[in-house]
Amino acid sequence: MIKNLALNKTLFLTTGMLSLVAAVMGVLDPGMYDPVVSARIMPGVFTQDLLVIVAALVMILLAALLQQDDYRKAIVILGILGFLFYAYGIYAIEQVYTALYPLYLAILALSFYVLASSLSSLKHPAIEELELPPIIRYGAAGYGIFIAVMFNFIWISQLIPLLRTGDRIEYTFSVYIIDLAFIMPAFVIVAVLAVRKRAVGIVGLPALFILGAGILSPLALAEVLKPSRYGIPMDPGEFWLFGVLSLVFLIFATVYLIALRPLRLADE
Repeated sequence: MIKNLALNKTLFLTTGMLSLVAAVMGVLDPGMYDPVVSARIMPGVFTQDLLVIVAALVMILLAALLQQDDYRKAIVILGILGFLFYAYGIYAIEQVYTALYPLYLAILALSFYVLASSLSSLKHPAIEELELPPIIRYGAAGYGIFIAVMFNFIWISQLIPLLRTGDRIEYTFSVYIIDLAFIMPAFVIVAVLAVRKRAVGIVGLPALFILGAGILSPLALAEVLKPSRYGIPMDPGEFWLFGVLSLVFLIFATVYLIALRPLRLADE
């Protein structure tokens, strides 16, 4: 599925190991965030680090086992790379200046360029021969476009008052940048390419679902931890919003990956 497999596996393992180091250090010493992260945001930072540990371990394991035709493993790895790009893009843009900040930048750069390298290394004919039931293909593509439209509407509606008043906010503006400039356009592009049975769309759509689950599930978990760990009231609305969306992302990714198979198997 991916050309230059040995090189890409090395890059996957390197990115996973660096991410694991950064996240483990953040979980073991959450106090290092105190000078640069507000108490209101700290629950999300802690749970994001927890999920990065899980994601990095999964990527390391899958990369170690990855073979040439393991398209499902490769898609999961691509999704995790996208999640790491998002997570450490937030740390970089929000100026989370802990002692690990140079490591955050290294992970951000690696995840971006390794993801770009992997996508450019795809064996397009082999991937485009994979079959997926139309109901799943169109359903997944429709959900991807729905997510892009919904979050574009939400973020732009929140930006308009800021543009009118010239106000500047902290600790969440990175989400506007990454979502509006990268993630939401990517959802639309890969959804269209998936419908057209193009390789980048076939692998990119479930990878973005994995990214979505990775980004939103820590926010739901943070709401659970707020009262007991941080003495902050839980917001039930945000818990259900982030929890349900992350669950739907995970369901779509799982169903998509199970149903995606070589043409000869699909015909049996």
